[in-house]
Amino acid sequence: MFARMLEDLGRSIRRIGGFLALVVVISAIALIVAVPLWYFSSNFAAGYTIFVFALLAAGILALLIGRFVRLSREPGELRLYFSGRILPILKTAAVVVASIAVIYGIAVLISREHLLPAVLSGVAWLLLLGFLKYGRRSKR
Repeated sequence: MFARMLEDLGRSIRRIGGFLALVVVISAIALIVAVPLWYFSSNFAAGYTIFVFALLAAGILALLIGRFVRLSREPGELRLYFSGRILPILKTAAVVVASIAVIYGIAVLISREHLLPAVLSGVAWLLLLGFLKYGRRSKR
């Protein structure tokens, strides 16, 4: 019974030692990564910002490429993904950007006291948005 207690105590000490070793390794890696990044961000803010955005873009690109590779393994899945997910997002983004541009143009026209063209532009844009939303639906 005493031998079994010593064996269990040894096993517990090994687990605690392994845990502490893991914490030391993680802390060392964090220190190796964090100190240069802190120095770089403190002394070269513009370069650090470019670096972080480049890392973010690389991560997003890696995720997209991985997704496309997985989808391209099955026939037709890539086309369905584009038509079901990507194209609606791009269409919505295009409408939002165009709407912002029209609103800006209307604001410029109003600031230059061209009220009639501003009102006509707004009405024309609203009609176009209505047509894009409701006018092209197929009737079955």
